Amino acid sequence: MKILTAKQMQSVDARATQRFGIPSLILMENAALAVVDAIFEHYRDCERAAVVCGIGANGGDGLAVARHLENRGVVPAVLIVGDRKKLEGDARVNLEICERLALPMYDVVDEESLDDALLHAADADLVVDALFGTGLNRAPEGVYAAVIRSINELTLPIVAVDLPSGANASSAAPFEPCVRAAVTVTFAAPKICHVFDPAASLCGEVIVADISIPAAAIEDEGITLALTTPADVRPHLGPRLANTHKGTYGRVAIVAGSPGRSGAAVLAARGAIRTGAGLVTVITDRETAPLIHAHSVESMTATDDEAIAGKDALLVGPGLRDDEESYARVRALVERVEAPLVIDASALNAFAGRAGEINPHGRPRVITPHPGELARLIGGNAKSINDARVDAVRQAARAANCIVVLKGHQTLIADPDGYVRVNPTGNPGMASGGMGDVLGGIIAALLARGVDPFDAAAAGVYLHGFAGDLLRDEMGDTGLAASDLAERLPLAIRRL
Repeated sequence: MKILTAKQMQSVDARATQRFGIPSLILMENAALAVVDAIFEHYRDCERAAVVCGIGANGGDGLAVARHLENRGVVPAVLIVGDRKKLEGDARVNLEICERLALPMYDVVDEESLDDALLHAADADLVVDALFGTGLNRAPEGVYAAVIRSINELTLPIVAVDLPSGANASSAAPFEPCVRAAVTVTFAAPKICHVFDPAASLCGEVIVADISIPAAAIEDEGITLALTTPADVRPHLGPRLANTHKGTYGRVAIVAGSPGRSGAAVLAARGAIRTGAGLVTVITDRETAPLIHAHSVESMTATDDEAIAGKDALLVGPGLRDDEESYARVRALVERVEAPLVIDASALNAFAGRAGEINPHGRPRVITPHPGELARLIGGNAKSINDARVDAVRQAARAANCIVVLKGHQTLIADPDGYVRVNPTGNPGMASGGMGDVLGGIIAALLARGVDPFDAAAAGVYLHGFAGDLLRDEMGDTGLAASDLAERLPLAIRRL
């Protein structure tokens, strides 16, 4: 699902009306109906609604919402903030309909009229926020700021039309003040503010409504930022056929583990096995091999890199030693292996400041750094990476010439051409040791089944977070263990 900026959404709207001939009034009508449907889905007992409208297109949406609510038996109180004479086009059409219907409307032009209007709004069961839409490009001021603060103070549930008033559609940083919505109904595609915190936390539940804008109107915009959805993941998690065997589902080699770090190798193997890999072999040192063998009974154990031969995919890094001898071995291994490869953890440290050496031959490669590891790879520090995560992951994908998974809240997946997916699954309970090792095993298992590296990374991250969410729902968000998450992977696959 594409993620748009305000300018891109404006272009998509224009394309829908000009190229495809869809009247803008129909789009406004469909938007209003989507909001009303959301209200009745979430607040079935609603009898009165305060509809706060601005004097732009978003206000027109709100006026259309008000008349549909009235038709369905909900008593609306419409607060028009600003000079209603300035309403134009489709918004003017809806204003005139509301006037002919004699809907109760209250003009808010200053603090005194706001106080009068709030007396009516306070009797409502919820507030519909249609003050500002995607066109807002600066902080609300004057009576508009006062309105936003006032409706927040009502402590009523707020349903935002398109985005909470005060949010910047093109930024993760909201303006001040900003509406705190319980539900936001946006149209055609999510905007930046719906996806990235802190703005996303002000949107509440986000519903992306189809208002009849053709998919081609969005695709022609050439957008390179998208949100991963279950529909993107399902094709790579299809049911198994009867006439298959373990070789059908891929052979995975995992180069991992060292004295004191055997658990990372075990967890990576569990991730691959529970994602459905047919055969998993862990390649480690002689001292560590017995520990891994004892704790990962479904996988095989080897102590020689020759065991890599014939494997469909390889994961290298979890639990390896952090010293120059180990780094040299990793670099040599990455140079000679042609099979799809996931590089994680200590193996990433082998390429600190050497991103261009990871994939000079353009082979199928996925790297899975956290912000600190990415900083060591391309420069900067964890803070600078987190301050500009989308830019950083794009830079890393270009520099390393491979798929980059930048782990963390809203994990990002980028390819060398600059296309980025944002992952919506996962939770704070997953902030514990070993989670990344399981993820590496998941992605390796998908690669071994022949899934394209970018799709394997995006699907693997989504599946990993989804399993974590199932675990949280079952156990809460404290004390979650990576081994428990791995055991939820088959259920997560079935649910998806």
